[in-house]
Amino acid sequence: MEKAVIGVVHLLPLPGSPEFTDLEEVIEKALIDARAVEEGGADALILENYGDKPFVKEVGKEVVAAMSAIACEVKKDVSIGLGINVLRNDAVAALAVAKAVNADFVRVNQLFFSSISPEGILEGDCGGIMRYKRMIDCRAMIFADVAVKHAVHTVPLEDYCINAERSLADALIVTGKATGREIDLNDLKLVKESVKMPVLAGSGVNAENASRILRFCDGVIVGSYIKNGGRVDADRVSKIVRIAKG
Repeated sequence: MEKAVIGVVHLLPLPGSPEFTDLEEVIEKALIDARAVEEGGADALILENYGDKPFVKEVGKEVVAAMSAIACEVKKDVSIGLGINVLRNDAVAALAVAKAVNADFVRVNQLFFSSISPEGILEGDCGGIMRYKRMIDCRAMIFADVAVKHAVHTVPLEDYCINAERSLADALIVTGKATGREIDLNDLKLVKESVKMPVLAGSGVNAENASRILRFCDGVIVGSYIKNGGRVDADRVSKIVRIAKG
């Protein structure tokens, strides 16, 4: 059975962030990386404001504007699916961008329950988020993390599974403890066996472990592994795709 592959395009720092330099450079690199994800055969890509460290829980309007402009250029340049993730946990901003560019999905790190993160307490607000999505008539799917990386969680993974369906998320994402860290296969298996919606592995996937990870999920989101010298490497994308489609 073929599994989905989503490649992550990590954006350079955007306007308003401490290390921002030039928006044209941000757009140019995003397009190069997006083309490589498509060339590698991935089903979709997700744009993420990864360069905006240190992250804030709610981004400024300049970030929404910049991500919309970048996503619009990417949307015109590649034909695969497009997702939006606004770090650290700004689902409203992500949905606003998705509405503007007609993106296919957004990623929300803390859709329901709460966690303690380096950026502060991340509070889930699935009721408000889903109502906002309906209000602006955004058709993008919502992919929700459970026990998301870079956070300490107030409830066990089992509670996320029990309450996932009522959040109205379209898919769940399971990660390791940090960016690039491999997933605990027991956690991934627990989530997959506990919910009816699709489950994606969201961190630490590489060519060596992809086959065993994909046994317990419906697809993978790959970011760190597909980078080579700071750029997305189409060959590394294709390695994951061959395993997922095998």
